[in-house]
Amino acid sequence: MSTPEPRPGNKTQLVYDYVMERIVDGTFAAGDQLSIVKIAEESGVSLIPTREALRRLESEGMVEFMFHRGVRVSELTIDEYREIMQTEAVLEGLAVGMAAPLLTDEDLRRARAVNAQMNEALLAGDFRAYNQGSLEFHGILRAPCPNNHLREMLDRGQQRIAAVRASVVGYRGSVAQRLSDEHEHLIDRIAAKASPAEIEQLMRAHREGTIAADSEGLRRTNERSGHDHPIAKELA
Repeated sequence: MSTPEPRPGNKTQLVYDYVMERIVDGTFAAGDQLSIVKIAEESGVSLIPTREALRRLESEGMVEFMFHRGVRVSELTIDEYREIMQTEAVLEGLAVGMAAPLLTDEDLRRARAVNAQMNEALLAGDFRAYNQGSLEFHGILRAPCPNNHLREMLDRGQQRIAAVRASVVGYRGSVAQRLSDEHEHLIDRIAAKASPAEIEQLMRAHREGTIAADSEGLRRTNERSGHDHPIAKELA
């Protein structure tokens, strides 16, 4: 029995997921030119759903169509970066505060395990794995949030943040240790049944603190590559 062809909407989603994954993991870096034809070939779909997927990514700020120059991965300005980070800090604080009473012991065990894996990734110099772990860690803590719209907003914003971090060499040991300690403290307070208001403030402060950490990582990237990352240059 032959496998049915995916419906057009599914094909668009397939291409969307394909491109988004590669932006988030750094395969497609900020400023990279994307070939619509090549993406269609690699995804195994036609040009129409490929364009539809890229237009959707454009509406989310992940790519931009250039007049007579095709499509490229979007580059965040310093103002856009700060605005996203500030917004994420407020929204994720709220989401995790709402989710905290609903998190199970198994959820917290998973969060601790992911945090440990993130530490191992940093020790191994695998910042890509660290970024993926960060997405998973924060995803676990906000997953039970009963506000679906809030979770969807956070998912979109964190994909853009992950795309920026994909180009970063890594954090220095002291910075990485601070972020790890904050993760553990947050889990401890959730396990101790701290109030949603306290959890909200802890998560918000943690997110706000990552702006400086990202800046440090981007500066290290500049030193290694010999040229300025647009965001790091302005944060310096």
